[in-house]
Amino acid sequence: MQIHLPDAGADAPFAVALRAAITNRGLALNRIQAKLAERGVQVGIATLSTWQSGRRQPRPSSASVVSALEDVLELPAGWLTVRIPPAHTEPPARVRPYAVVDYAAALTRLLDDVRPEAHGKLRSVTVVEEIVIGADHSLVSKQVVQSVVAVEEADRQIVVHQGEPGSDATLIAPRGMAGCRTGRVARDAESSAVLGELLLDRTLAVGDTAVIRYAIDDRTGEPTTQYYRFHEWPGTHHVLEVQFHRDALPVRVDQFRRPHSSAPDAEHRELMMTPDGRVHVVAPSTTPGVIGITWEWD
Repeated sequence: MQIHLPDAGADAPFAVALRAAITNRGLALNRIQAKLAERGVQVGIATLSTWQSGRRQPRPSSASVVSALEDVLELPAGWLTVRIPPAHTEPPARVRPYAVVDYAAALTRLLDDVRPEAHGKLRSVTVVEEIVIGADHSLVSKQVVQSVVAVEEADRQIVVHQGEPGSDATLIAPRGMAGCRTGRVARDAESSAVLGELLLDRTLAVGDTAVIRYAIDDRTGEPTTQYYRFHEWPGTHHVLEVQFHRDALPVRVDQFRRPHSSAPDAEHRELMMTPDGRVHVVAPSTTPGVIGITWEWD
């Protein structure tokens, strides 16, 4: 089915985009409220009114409500969600790339080498990743299935990975598997960081979505005790699963969430491992920061 997108550009704030979507759909607020209720989502007309007027903005915790609103207004997944302002007060446009990790400066240099204008044109809707840890305690493989929505016209996704401290970054490489192919790759020896572009099968217009599958090949063989993924924007549904080798199971595994990679944990709890050595974390709607799993070998 061809979706007729509302007249709101990629830079339009949430209120402007919501008003355009409501006009495009031709529904009164009471009808929108009723259709949300049919989906099990309870939200007041006053809230909808303040959202569309701009007097109030939805919080990142309201991403599930906004997702249902996208369904009611017949919008592509993520079209409104990616416009939810982050919890901090600084406008997103003024935040430097990769500000949620302590090796942001290295990543920014690598981005300049690869394709600086590609940053931020795609936003993640869902991320499902599997990390496999081998018998030697090293990361054996990382595979990711990611759905994205374009907030500007885009033909590539930027992906990053950081190896263990002191590891040889030349032994780390992204690999497009489906829906994309590997483009240019840059590495920083000091931080063991790798940044690459995945070239999409087609150019996405604003509101278009795509599903890509990619892997990170890490042949460094360095032992590791944690893995995390960072999120620069709110609203991503993130599933992280770690598979440990049956002959080398950790004695304790915990999940954590932080507003910055070097900040104290905002959330920390122990995870229970399955009989086949798996643990996982599900974040229905992320906020900017990092989500990860850490473990102890003995």
